[in-house]
Amino acid sequence: METAIVSVLCIALIVIGGMTMAQGFFTSVDATAGGLEQISTRDGAIMRTDISTLSAIQPSSMFLNLTLRNSGQTKLASLDKWDLIVQYTDIGDVYHVIWLPYTSGALGDNQWIKEGIYLDAASRTEEVFEPGILNPGEEMIIQAKLNPATKSATAHLVTVSTPNGIPASISFSR
Repeated sequence: METAIVSVLCIALIVIGGMTMAQGFFTSVDATAGGLEQISTRDGAIMRTDISTLSAIQPSSMFLNLTLRNSGQTKLASLDKWDLIVQYTDIGDVYHVIWLPYTSGALGDNQWIKEGIYLDAASRTEEVFEPGILNPGEEMIIQAKLNPATKSATAHLVTVSTPNGIPASISFSR
């Protein structure tokens, strides 16, 4: 009789232990599947995102106008999460690599603003669908103010990156 009670207790402990291990395994598999789904969604968005630089013009030694096109399939917004990095030599022959933050107000030193989003930036044809969002095929003009001023007749580089890490670069000079 004593061995039967011990056997029942051992079997109960084995069953409870097995159920606990199975629950932990299923929870782990579920968490991993959720993580893989998030990675797949993020990777899909990255694969559908693309920007291209059309021009970088410097109307003066302190200002830079950069024209971009959304050549991908994803809407682009949240300009405050974009990165704009300028590499240039100033008039005193000092080399600078500067990250410029976005501002929605007045343009200050070493900042950038969205001058506008257009169907065609060259002719300044205004966007119609979803104002303020850079939709596929639309073009955006970025205006940046650099301080100190850039050196003339020298090649400089500007790189812009979307929030999901898609970059585009173009060289410019004055």
